[in-house]
Amino acid sequence: MKKLMLGAVLCAVGASQAAWAHGYLTMPEARGFLCKQGGNSNCGAIQWEPQSLEAPTGFPNGGPADGSIASAGLVQFNELNEQTSSRWTKRALQAGPNNFSWQFTANHATRNWRYYITKTGWNENQKLSRAAFDLTPFCVIDGGNRQPPLQVTHACTVPQRSGYHVILAVWEVADTTNSFYNVIDVLFKDGTPVPAWSQRGVIYPSVDLAVGDSVATRVFDAAGEKPELQTLVRIASASEGLRNNWSYNLATRINAEQPLLQAGQQGSNGAITPVYGQNTIFARSNSALTRVEVQINKEQLPSADVSVSNLAAAYVIRNGQLTIDFNVSGNAEMDVSAYVYDQAGVSKGFDTAPLNNNSAPLSIALNQPRAGAHQLVLKAVVKNGGAVLQKTFNLSLTEEGGTQAYDFVFPASVASYKAGTRVLQPKTGKVYTCKPFPYSGWCAQWSANATHYEPGVGAAWQDAWTGP
Repeated sequence: MKKLMLGAVLCAVGASQAAWAHGYLTMPEARGFLCKQGGNSNCGAIQWEPQSLEAPTGFPNGGPADGSIASAGLVQFNELNEQTSSRWTKRALQAGPNNFSWQFTANHATRNWRYYITKTGWNENQKLSRAAFDLTPFCVIDGGNRQPPLQVTHACTVPQRSGYHVILAVWEVADTTNSFYNVIDVLFKDGTPVPAWSQRGVIYPSVDLAVGDSVATRVFDAAGEKPELQTLVRIASASEGLRNNWSYNLATRINAEQPLLQAGQQGSNGAITPVYGQNTIFARSNSALTRVEVQINKEQLPSADVSVSNLAAAYVIRNGQLTIDFNVSGNAEMDVSAYVYDQAGVSKGFDTAPLNNNSAPLSIALNQPRAGAHQLVLKAVVKNGGAVLQKTFNLSLTEEGGTQAYDFVFPASVASYKAGTRVLQPKTGKVYTCKPFPYSGWCAQWSANATHYEPGVGAAWQDAWTGP
């Protein structure tokens, strides 16, 4: 028995070590690491964990399948598999000696590191496959089955290429059956003299814009903002508001208006060309400009709102069943959801409806309803802008055959309470009766800051009330 337990512990330790083995390329930055840094946009979950691109060992004979090499075959990172000539930010690279630096969040014992590069003439607009790569690595670093430091740099000689290429770096660990896969988007210069441009910002096509919205650059040097260098695009049609269109139009206008700035994707000849998608903003290296931000300005619309009608404060459960019917209204296009929760926070029912400046009925059949205090939570997600509205309503449920009659739902008309007044307490779903004189004077003594005599829940409620 002891041997079996020890074996289980060793297996658990081995599994934990494998799970902790993570790392990514920081220079030149891997595609996923640039997502974490903000150099790439619309990346999905990889921005939170660029170290997690782990898949079975064996590339090129094994490993992630064609089409999912960039994501290491992991569906949660599928965005990395998108592949066009303009999708990803590229880092400048020269053929010849280069350094490749890794950061490990867990430095696992290593067999080797291997570096592959795409072939001349590869298709930049197809998902990465083995056919795109030269399958003989241009650099192999022996790991010696030893544990490397948390940071390590490899000196590799990169072969001659021109224009956009992808480098695949494979870190093969020694004591598991997995490897880590990072792709790097690089841009080779072809030797043509080009102006010296430095990256100063990025146009992220993050959201679609509406007619009346605008998007503008904010340009800064060491002394502060330079308003005279601003470039502004106003959205005049739904087509212009599409995210890839306005990003292209803004980059095009920057290039036409600003001699110190250029926006787009930089080619191997140094030319910076706007693209439909993410555009890098460059400044002349001698311009003293330090950064460029992009500001989206939404047209101010009337505040969206949602309201409820025909909702009662108290309901009666009959034969163990209760359906709550009411209406919702909204002054914008939105999706409305309504939930009923009991005192323990358990969801008892749900309904939903779309609204577009109109009203709609909702009907919530409660699951095994019980007497007591409940809450209706109304949530509305506004289509234009994504605002989330929430409203909460208190409900009291009582059982048929119980004490149902009451004069008020507490604390309505609290000042009028007197001997014999019967109130329904929404917090408990029960009815309480105000005691006779000389105790009845306490029944009306209540405020949000003085709750001692609140029926059923106050510290001294029994001095003023009798229970059901």
